[in-house]
Amino acid sequence: MIEHKQTLHTFFRKIYGHELSEAEKQKIDEASRKEKIKKKQMIFAKGDENTRHYFIEKGLLRMYVIDQAGKEFNILFARENQWIGDLITPSATSFYLDAVENSVVYSFNNEKLHKLTDDFSYFAHTFKRSYIFLQRRLVCILSKTAEENYEELLKEYPELIQRLPQYHISAYLGVTPEFLSKILSKKTKKKS
Repeated sequence: MIEHKQTLHTFFRKIYGHELSEAEKQKIDEASRKEKIKKKQMIFAKGDENTRHYFIEKGLLRMYVIDQAGKEFNILFARENQWIGDLITPSATSFYLDAVENSVVYSFNNEKLHKLTDDFSYFAHTFKRSYIFLQRRLVCILSKTAEENYEELLKEYPELIQRLPQYHISAYLGVTPEFLSKILSKKTKKKS
């Protein structure tokens, strides 16, 4: 077994519910490459023909868009043991992906990832679940207020609130940092 891919093997072992065979480990190892990404490093940008998906071993990545006025909207964050990438791969992406923290990831070429999903059908189900979050996120953006989305973020991912600067949280909610301060101030007053 290749030691540097232990986290990835552990992830797949949990999915399958059994120890991986050497052949399974080899397929996973051949399909992925381990990469270190520095904080604020751009992984891909709008218009790039990105062909990779990313599993995070350590760190935090964010996917976002920039509107015509230059305002960033954070779409998705991925932390340890989560997947992130653009589902329309290998077409030109509409998103930006960068690192919020120094990160260690396993990147998967789109073609090899599809081969893994063909070889390991349960992986396809798990991989799909990782992306369902994105659909739920879009529904929340369209149907809930910033306050409701903040409460949900706080409830579902309290550790993420601690790891993100407020300007990233405000961009995730689609509000200005000043408006986020008002939300937080209102929340503090309710506790008092």
